[in-house]
Amino acid sequence: MPVRRSFVSCSSILRAEKCRHQAYRVCGMPATLAGRTTMRYHADIVHRGVAPLSRARKIQTIFVVAVLMLLAVYLAGGWYYSGQIEAEAFVVDHEEDPFDLRVASIAGTRITLDTTPETDLDGRWDKPGLWGLESEDTYNQVGTIVSRSGDSVVRELSPLGTLPRVGDAVRISSFTYPGDPLSAHGIEFQEIGIPATLGTFPAWLTFGDSDTWIILVHGKGSDRRAFLRMLPMFVERGYPTLNITYRNDLGLPMSPTGYYQFGVDEWEDVEAAATFALAAGAKDLVLVGQSMGGGIVASFLYNSNVAHRAKGAILDGPALNFDALVDYGASQRKILGVPLPGVLTGLAKFLATLRFGVDFDKMNYLKRAQELSTPILLFQGSEDLSVPESLSAQFKEARPDLVEYHQFEGAVHVGAWNLDPQRYEDAVHSFLARLD
Repeated sequence: MPVRRSFVSCSSILRAEKCRHQAYRVCGMPATLAGRTTMRYHADIVHRGVAPLSRARKIQTIFVVAVLMLLAVYLAGGWYYSGQIEAEAFVVDHEEDPFDLRVASIAGTRITLDTTPETDLDGRWDKPGLWGLESEDTYNQVGTIVSRSGDSVVRELSPLGTLPRVGDAVRISSFTYPGDPLSAHGIEFQEIGIPATLGTFPAWLTFGDSDTWIILVHGKGSDRRAFLRMLPMFVERGYPTLNITYRNDLGLPMSPTGYYQFGVDEWEDVEAAATFALAAGAKDLVLVGQSMGGGIVASFLYNSNVAHRAKGAILDGPALNFDALVDYGASQRKILGVPLPGVLTGLAKFLATLRFGVDFDKMNYLKRAQELSTPILLFQGSEDLSVPESLSAQFKEARPDLVEYHQFEGAVHVGAWNLDPQRYEDAVHSFLARLD
């Protein structure tokens, strides 16, 4: 009876174990008897099936911990990639491409270029077409690819001035021509200032007899030299041209947000240029936009009070839907050899909206295509790694009555002219002739 009385009063395993190990009496019981009592209690637990329940809880705990760890990785990945969206798309950056090639040899009209660890292997170095070849102190042109072997390419060389030296670091430039309209083509121009809401923005003004003015809008991080390759075809037709700058360009006022806005507010600077042209005697306008400049032109057409004065627009690799650009960029990123999952991209975009105020809806100009009334000439390269080819195709499908679409097989981002200048210019001349 004392044993049973003591067992009932020692209802906790913890108390029993403590009594046994300390060899003290448990409620007046000898330590040996307490140990036997504890063993009976353990046996009773096993008999009633509580131990298997403990194992189930252990499995459940492991599962919960695993889920929480996956969730943490998911959130961390979304946070990281949202930061990449900010850094690569919105942060103002004027750093030029590196001199990522090395001159191996020059023989007559041929130059051999070697890649370096800095070379973008998806870049322009081995792409067909006419390109600028720039070093620290020289600028020339390279054209037809003669041969390619491993990390070297042999191309035709067209001198524009002093040639680079063997061993010089060089880079391929889409601008194709250096300097300004006068030094590049002998075209007279005037450097002017266009008053706008954030300040005065420089522009190159070339002259012509036409009462249709061309306004040229370069892309993100680029500058006015981007249009030197195309300028002669406009001047030859007698059009005055305004090759403009806008907010966030090097040395100029920043956007109030401090970010590139892909047309959300930059269109105001295009409107300022349009207002200037109209005040100077222009009766109508043709706007030309490359890359983000194409999105800016689209935004102008939707939002400006003088948009009705635009009788045509020429867009080259235009950024018409920033959301699609992010998805396209994500599809080119790999995690363990697998493209970035769509759910992670979606989270990153959501976090970019919360963290940086990104308004994807305002940057989608494709969805408003039915509002357009301006004829569009559209160029797109099949090897564009910045703007998906499908985006331009969707624009054509949305407005087949307005959009004339020219897809250039093998062309990189805004590289259609470089790939085939004659075909490009023929399309532009034909388009402008119809507008006239």
